[in-house]
Amino acid sequence: MHISEDRISHIAHKVVEKLWRDDLADFPDEARALSTVKDSITAFFAVAEEIDQAVRKKLASYAQAKVPGSRDWEILYQKFYREEMARKKW
Repeated sequence: MHISEDRISHIAHKVVEKLWRDDLADFPDEARALSTVKDSITAFFAVAEEIDQAVRKKLASYAQAKVPGSRDWEILYQKFYREEMARKKW
């Protein structure tokens, strides 16, 4: 899944704003805080994309899960996705 820079920036601003408003964090350098949050979001989506591709490749070899979107395919997708996330320690 590709997320645009504008979308990532929007999410980062919302996260930083919420942390500040709920008095969970103070940011002496707001630009640095935004940059760090953006980098974290970008890294998360990169790993999620990598995992998605690995899971889809694995599912392509399963005879019972040939139809993307079918119940069997979805169940196996979620199972393999969780396994890959655990391997990546996310």
